Amino acid sequence: MTPTQAGFPHVAQAAEMLRFCERKTEKEQEVEREYLLTSLTADELSATDMLALDRKYWGVESGLHHRLDVSAGEDKSRIKTPKAAFNLSLFRRAANSFVVHWIMRQPNKRLATTTGFYDSMRAKNYKKAFSFVTPRKSRRLTQK
Repeated sequence: MTPTQAGFPHVAQAAEMLRFCERKTEKEQEVEREYLLTSLTADELSATDMLALDRKYWGVESGLHHRLDVSAGEDKSRIKTPKAAFNLSLFRRAANSFVVHWIMRQPNKRLATTTGFYDSMRAKNYKKAFSFVTPRKSRRLTQK
């Protein structure tokens, strides 16, 4: 089958990647299957480079996106209008930038966490400023 017949007319390479995941609760490994497509030829992008790009993607996913999902409750947001969702996401990312900047400047690495940032903001009475971009029922922000 050609790429055009498959509905991907510009694909020059395709790869199937199997990822073996160990779960703490299960004794068996789980196999995740992922397909990678690119318009670059093998001369332009080797299999090793393709794997490196995939890992870089998951680094972003587990860094920024995980932080937005967990700390800012982005996945739980029920905002319906696209413009409002976009605007709120800008504020969440700005708040996340403050968190990362604060974490990078912390001399005590044990305190250099998102929770440590919120604790510090609470101690300085900045709780209200971050209540707009964080979940409503955040235990850390509502404790006195």
